Amino acid sequence: MTRAKGSYLVDDYLEVADFWAWETDENLVLTYLSNGFSQLTGLPASDFIGRSRSQIANRNLDANIWAEHRQTLEDRRPFRRFRYPLEASDGSVRWFESNGIPHHGKDGRFVGYRGVARDISEQMRDRALLAETDREAKLQQTLLAHIERVSQIGAWRWTVGDGHISMSDEIYRILGAPIGTPMTPEMSTRPFTPKSRAVFQAAISQAIRTREPFDLILELRNAGSGHRWARVIGVPEVVDGRTARLFGTFQDVTEQREQELKMRRLAMTDALTGIANRAAFNEKLDKVAGRAAKGGTSFILCVIDLNRFKQVNDQYGHDVGDEVLIRFASQFGSALPKDWFFARMGGDEFAVLIGDGRRPIELTSAADTLYEALQHEVEIANVNVTVQATAGYAIAPAHGTDVQALLRRADLALYDGKRDATTNLKCYDHQMEEAFHRRVLVVQEFAEALDEGRVVPWYQPVIELASGRITGMEALARWDHPEKGVLTAGQFVEVFDDARVSVELCNVMIEHVCRDMADWTARGGDFGRIGINVTAAVLRQPGFALRVIEALSRHGLQPHNFIVEVTETTIINHAAPVVTDQLRHLREAGVSIALDDFGTGYSSLTHLKSLPFNILKIDKSFIKDMSRSAADLSIVRSLIHLGRDLGYTTVAEGIEFEAEAELLRGIGCERGQGFLFHKPMPKSDIDALIGTNTADATRVNG
Repeated sequence: MTRAKGSYLVDDYLEVADFWAWETDENLVLTYLSNGFSQLTGLPASDFIGRSRSQIANRNLDANIWAEHRQTLEDRRPFRRFRYPLEASDGSVRWFESNGIPHHGKDGRFVGYRGVARDISEQMRDRALLAETDREAKLQQTLLAHIERVSQIGAWRWTVGDGHISMSDEIYRILGAPIGTPMTPEMSTRPFTPKSRAVFQAAISQAIRTREPFDLILELRNAGSGHRWARVIGVPEVVDGRTARLFGTFQDVTEQREQELKMRRLAMTDALTGIANRAAFNEKLDKVAGRAAKGGTSFILCVIDLNRFKQVNDQYGHDVGDEVLIRFASQFGSALPKDWFFARMGGDEFAVLIGDGRRPIELTSAADTLYEALQHEVEIANVNVTVQATAGYAIAPAHGTDVQALLRRADLALYDGKRDATTNLKCYDHQMEEAFHRRVLVVQEFAEALDEGRVVPWYQPVIELASGRITGMEALARWDHPEKGVLTAGQFVEVFDDARVSVELCNVMIEHVCRDMADWTARGGDFGRIGINVTAAVLRQPGFALRVIEALSRHGLQPHNFIVEVTETTIINHAAPVVTDQLRHLREAGVSIALDDFGTGYSSLTHLKSLPFNILKIDKSFIKDMSRSAADLSIVRSLIHLGRDLGYTTVAEGIEFEAEAELLRGIGCERGQGFLFHKPMPKSDIDALIGTNTADATRVNG
């Protein structure tokens, strides 16, 4: 390396030093750089010799620093630790730190500066990184404080046994305490409600003992903001096998808690009626049952169903049906004591829970209150709808302690109440369970009998009262039981409440009757018109009318020889558009429609006006008592005259004595049916009765 001056330097020393020597002339132009410069910086000295520092230094240094340094040089004063950037030819920026002293000749004239310098680029990078880290830490601290404020969450720390607890500012805000106030553990829990304070203190003790964290939702009672909720998380810090400190977070979750409670209320409330729903009832029932089991107390579980609700829905639409449900919930609920739990279970099903499981209840008084509340009918005046409810209840522990068993038994009582016209409130007894199992068994066996062809029609003739001529027959289902013999419908009445089995029974009966009618037709027998009973479940089946017409056509039969018989109760409870449409379709095809058990329902005149009947069958209960009851005789006379005025054929059912037949003839009844004339009989007996050729048929029917 060129060396203009500096012979005073010790080259060997400079070779091993971490700095280099430099020298300028009186114009401050570099004239010398020791070998250490290139070794330490990797930069060629030739790029800098002959240039002043101001020419080679990066001008990005603060202008005030450069101005101060220039003034120092002009004043020919020494300088120490002057730091400046230098931009190398490759574009990189290096930082140097230089110390220099002015030198003068023997004549005292300034001849330049001499000094040493070193590369501090790495140090400056570390310093910049440290400054950046410091700035980042301050930013993070600011952000953390902002996050705490926005999320209403703070941090706390407590050394076990210490009388002071450290908390961030946000916790002071949540607790409503002045920020920075010395806080003891006891003071920090004062804003808690007594129950929450006890829970928190127990959690602290347990965390210290078990070294397990806790996560609590606690209630605060601040004077200015009322009830608030906080989530407190605590984590033990274990030192040498014991809990030395606890630290964690404290967050105001009032809004979240209120939203959760609101969502829970919505989840537990029936949207239509505004009362509790099934989920709320089941939760309440589990709690009450648990308490009652521990304390040995009793409670009542009652289930309620609205009578004829499906008819209202089908006939008047869901808007009216919804109004019925709303009115019932309000009307019935207001008649109950406030401490009874009332809920809608779904559809038109409701439930009441009586008793809290802690205190005994007065059973008789509770049953009387239930009964009185059930007597109020729901009325929708603009559509002339009146609906009443039926209820069944079970008592714990007398009828069991398992909630599912109690619900099932209350349902059995409700079912029994539906079948009993004398009351609309029933209490469970063990005979209902036995009857239920019998019903299940009967339905199962009957379904098997249908599959095996052991259910067949028997026929009871209908007589023209004036002449004694057979005008037709009613087909009645008979079950040929392998052990009990031939069973009548009264012995398997349970199957008519099972929609699936009753539909299958009807299909079997239609096929049997059509085959028998076809056989009689082919053999010249005059059987008149054959009637078959159908249930509401059958009438609700889509396409039922078409299936009847198709079966008649397939067997070569005329529709006018067939009668579909429906009870007035079926019409009252199930007069949906689909039912009336089926009946009208059948009537238009030529099939006769008979209203069976006429006079026992509640809306006879309405249905006579609106539905396509052409046969009225007067219930046997009126026939039985008319000879000794002037009221029943007047009812029968009125029904017969009404049928005649409307152009209907009237048939009196259940005639057993000649005196009854004489009375009926005298008041103008056209036809009759009963044991006085013929009992129901199998097809083989009917074959003999109506004859197998035209001559025999004429003799019998003439």
